[in-house]
Amino acid sequence: MAQLALFENGAAGIAEVDIATRRFVRVNRRFAEMMRRPVAEMLTLGPPDLIHPGDLERVSGQWFAAMDSTGQWESTVRHVGPNGETIWMRLGVSLRNRDESGRPARCIAVLQDISETVEITERLRESEQLLRLGQQVARIGSFTRDLPTGEITCSAELRAIFGHASDESTLSTQGWLDLVHPDDRARIVAATRDAVARRAPDIAFSYRINRKDDGDLRYIEMRARYQFDAEGLPARSVGVIMDTTERNLAEDQLRESETLLRLGMTAGGIGAYHRDIRSGEIRCGAETRALHGLPAEGPISTQDWLATLLPEDAKRIMEELARNFARREPEFSFHYRFRREPDGPIRHMEVRSSHHYDDKGKPLTAAGVVIDVSRRIVAEQKLAHAARHDALTSLPNRVLFRDRMDLALARARRGEKFALLCLDLDRFKEVNDTLGHPVGDSLLVEVAARLRAQLRETDTLARLGGDEFAIIQAGLATPNDSVSLSRRLIECVSEPYDIEGNHLVVGVSIGIAIAPEDGALYEDLFKAADMALYRAKADGRGGWRWFEPEMNARMQMRRAVEVDLRQALERNEFELRYQPIVDTATRRIKSFEALIRWRHPERGLIAPDAFIPLCEEIGLITPLGAWVLREACAQAAHWPEPIGVAVNISPVQFTGRRKLLETVELALLTSGLAPERLEIEITETAVLQNTDATLGILRDLKKLGARIAMDDFGAGYSSLSSLQSFPFDKVKIDRSFTRGLEQSRKSDAIVTAVTDLCKGLEMCATAEGVETESQFEALRRRGCQEAQGYLFSRPCEAGEIPALIAHLGIYVALPEAAE
Repeated sequence: MAQLALFENGAAGIAEVDIATRRFVRVNRRFAEMMRRPVAEMLTLGPPDLIHPGDLERVSGQWFAAMDSTGQWESTVRHVGPNGETIWMRLGVSLRNRDESGRPARCIAVLQDISETVEITERLRESEQLLRLGQQVARIGSFTRDLPTGEITCSAELRAIFGHASDESTLSTQGWLDLVHPDDRARIVAATRDAVARRAPDIAFSYRINRKDDGDLRYIEMRARYQFDAEGLPARSVGVIMDTTERNLAEDQLRESETLLRLGMTAGGIGAYHRDIRSGEIRCGAETRALHGLPAEGPISTQDWLATLLPEDAKRIMEELARNFARREPEFSFHYRFRREPDGPIRHMEVRSSHHYDDKGKPLTAAGVVIDVSRRIVAEQKLAHAARHDALTSLPNRVLFRDRMDLALARARRGEKFALLCLDLDRFKEVNDTLGHPVGDSLLVEVAARLRAQLRETDTLARLGGDEFAIIQAGLATPNDSVSLSRRLIECVSEPYDIEGNHLVVGVSIGIAIAPEDGALYEDLFKAADMALYRAKADGRGGWRWFEPEMNARMQMRRAVEVDLRQALERNEFELRYQPIVDTATRRIKSFEALIRWRHPERGLIAPDAFIPLCEEIGLITPLGAWVLREACAQAAHWPEPIGVAVNISPVQFTGRRKLLETVELALLTSGLAPERLEIEITETAVLQNTDATLGILRDLKKLGARIAMDDFGAGYSSLSSLQSFPFDKVKIDRSFTRGLEQSRKSDAIVTAVTDLCKGLEMCATAEGVETESQFEALRRRGCQEAQGYLFSRPCEAGEIPALIAHLGIYVALPEAAE
C-alpha cells in the first residue's frame, strides 16, 4: 500500500512501462496531468504514442538500449499533447526488473515538465538577436585584438563602419592605423602604449577615420579592455567601436548654442560677472553678490572677491589665472571653496569665464558665470566614500583596503614590516539564522567598534564582507606584537553583547601573516593569512595562528584530495558499511544505519569525517547523497522484513527541496523498498538552518511514509522546541553522553531526561556509541528503547549482514493484544 501511495502521490510524473510491448502498465495522476489526458486514456498508450515525431527515433534507439546495458537513461524529450501542442519533458528512466531469461522486462520513467524553461531559453535567444540588430542600427561594432601578433578580428558591424569588404574578417594593427586620421594617429598610439605599460584594464578614446571604401570622414569612439597573461605581458584586448559622427555634429551645434546661452546669461545678469583685469574691478549681478555674501551695491574689487574664498584656494586661483593669461587662453574654468559667513559652512563654486586680450596679447577683461555646485560636490564625496567604504560599518572595504595594502607593501620593501590579520567571527551564522539579519547587522556594527578601539591611528581595519574583517598592523617591531593584538581582539570580541534585548556571545578566529617574510605581493600575503585563519578555525576556533610554510603544503594536499573526490564517484570508489540498531528489551535487530566509506586507491579506506565536510564545500554532497540513498535502499530491499535502513542526510541536501524529495522517491521506486523501512537521519545543524524550509521538507518525507530521526542530539545547539515543531519519530542520543553513563552524574541526568522527554512526545530514544554491558544495562533501566554501538557489531559489509541477523535475530513488534 505504501508503494502504491508513493507512486500515486509522487511530485513528478511517474510511469511504469512494459519494455516488450512498449506500453504503459500504470501511470500516476501527475503524469496524466502533464500530458493533458485522463489516466484511463494513458493506459491505452505507450511512449511512442506521446513522443514528438522529431525525437521518436533517437529516444527509441537510446532508451530501450540503455535498459539492456546500464539500466539508467536520462534526456530532454519533446512530447505531444492531445491538441498537438509541444510539451518539453526532462525524462529519467530506471530499470525495474528483468524476465526469467534476464532480458529487461519493465522500467520506471520519471518526468518533469520543463516547457517553461525552454520557453525562457527561446526568449533569451530572441533577445540576443534583437541585441545584434540593435548594434547594427546603432552602428556599434566589436573586435578582438591579439596583442603579440597585432591581428584584429572584426564583427560584421565594425567592418561596415570601417568600409571593409564583408568577407574581410581580420585586420592588422597597421591596417587599422592607416585608417586613422593623420592628426589623431600619434595621440592614439601614445595612449595605447601608455595603457599597456601601466597595465590599465580599460581604455577609451575618440578619433577620426577615413573609411577604406569611400574615404568618408567619420568620428569614432572606442572602448577596450586589456587582458594580461600570468607574467603580466599583454595578451589581447576586447572592445567595441561606435560611429559617433552624427552625435559629434550635434555636439558642435550644441556648443554653438551654449555660447549663445552664456551671452544671454551675461546680458540678463543671471549669476554673471565682468572683471576689468587691469583695474581689478568686478561688476556682477545680485545673484552673484548674494552667493558670496558681498554688498548688494557698490563696486567690488578683486581683493574683495578673493577675501571670501578659502586662503589656499585664493592663492591657487590667482596662480592659475596668471598661467592662463600667459598662454593667452580664450576660456578658463575653475573650482573654488568659500564661506558666506566667517563661521559658516564651506560651499563649492564653479566658474566659467572667457578672456579678451589686446593686440599685444595683454589680458583686458574676463566675463563669465558662477555656479553653486555644493550639492553636487557633497553627493560626489558621498559616492566616493561609499565606493571605498562598507555601508554597514563605515569601515574601509576591499577596494580601499587593497590601496592601503599596496602602500604598506611598498613600505615593507623599504624595511618597514607589518602584519596582516584576517578575522572571521565564530558562531555568527547561528545568530543570523536564529535571530535574523537585522540583529546580525547590529552585532557586526558593535564588533567593528570593539575592533577599532583596539587599534592605533596608523593601523587599518576593513570589513571584507559578511563576518570577515582584516587588519593592517603597521610599524611592526617584532612578530609578537601581532600576537598581543590578536589576544586583545579575541578577548574584546568574546565579551557578551546585548543587541535588541538578546544576550549574545560570539568569538573570533584570526590568521596572521607577516610582510614581507610571508609574502611581498598582495595576493601572496592574503593567501598566507587566509591559510592561517583556516588552520585557526580547524583547531577549534576562538584562537589565532601564524602562517607556516607547512600550511601551504597542507592546502595543496587538500586540493589534491578534492580532485580525487570529484573522480571517486565516477570510479565507484565509495562503499557502504552497515551497523545494527537493536531493541534494548530483546537485543534483536530493528534496523541498520548505512555508513559511507571511501576506498582510495592509494590511501586505503577513509572514514567519512575525513571527506564529507569537503564534499559539502565543493558541491559533491548532493550526487554522493543520492548514490548512498539508492545503494542503501537497494541493499535493504533484500533484508528480511521488517528490518529497515537509516540514511544520514547532509544539511546541504536540504537546500534543494524538490531535488531531495525526487531522490528519495526514485530510490524507493527503483529498489521496491517499503517507505516505512527507510529512516532519514538529520543533524541538529540541518534543523537550525532555514527552519521553515527544513520543516516543509520533513513533512513531505513523512507523507511519503519515511521515518525521521534527529542524529547526535545534545551535541549541538538544538532547542527543545524543535522536537515539538518537527515531525521526528526518533531522537539519537550523542555518543558523548553514552560514554559517561555510570561515571558522570551529568551524563546520567541528560540521558534520563532525554528518554523521559521522548516518552512524553511519543518518540523513540536511541543511544549511540554503546560499547559495554554496563552502559547497555544503564540505558535499559532508564527506558531507552534502542541502542547502537560496538557492543553488538562494528560497521560491516553488506555480505556479512545475513550472518549478523542469524546471530542477533530480528525484532518483530508483538500485537497490542498480546502485549
